[in-house]
Amino acid sequence: MRIRTILLASLACGLFAQDAAAQAIPRIKARILSFDGKVLTVTSGTAGQSLTVGLIPSTHLMYETKQDLAAIKPGDYAGATLVKAGAKWQATEIHLLPPSLQGVGEGLYPLPSAPEQRIATGAVTGNDADTLTLEFRGSVGADGPTCTGRAPRQGGCKGQVSFTADPKAAIVAIREGDKSILAPGKVAAISVVSGPNGHLVTPGLTIENETGGEVVELPPPPKPGAPAQPKAK
Repeated sequence: MRIRTILLASLACGLFAQDAAAQAIPRIKARILSFDGKVLTVTSGTAGQSLTVGLIPSTHLMYETKQDLAAIKPGDYAGATLVKAGAKWQATEIHLLPPSLQGVGEGLYPLPSAPEQRIATGAVTGNDADTLTLEFRGSVGADGPTCTGRAPRQGGCKGQVSFTADPKAAIVAIREGDKSILAPGKVAAISVVSGPNGHLVTPGLTIENETGGEVVELPPPPKPGAPAQPKAK
């Protein structure tokens, strides 16, 4: 699974989960075969394997576009995946996030699949000399350099992190979209849950800035009332 899919999944859980104890919402990556206005048919690329996913009135539709690092300005809300480059942090990917995600996934915390890496999400306070600075609300430590962790519902500490971008870093903006973005051939990262009738529905998806690339094996339909459990290769 690509790192950016994990970052988006982390943000999606914060956006769509109803409380801190809610189970993480599974997210699959799949290619769109068709869309009839209400239901998506998608495929993993595995021969004969396809799945239908319904939209609901509250489904959040977003898409990626390429972003110039220099265009990111103070006041923007952004997320990044960070690795250590010597004693400093360096971003392997940067996402400029829409206003609807303001405050979602805020903090500085380990990447679940790679604890030595970090996800940083917060408000941009500076973009100088190719160094981006984010201010965030965390849950561990005092205000300042020791503040880390993911933001709690209330309170917490205030932290700041600065980093440069790897020359090969993916830098994209996540934009609000509508049903017109759901075109056949597009690759989407789709949050999936089981609807009241047992059919899969999505509370939100993001069209990636590509039409190619690996897509994950799709899950079997989940039991009614249970979150979908996709299987990743």
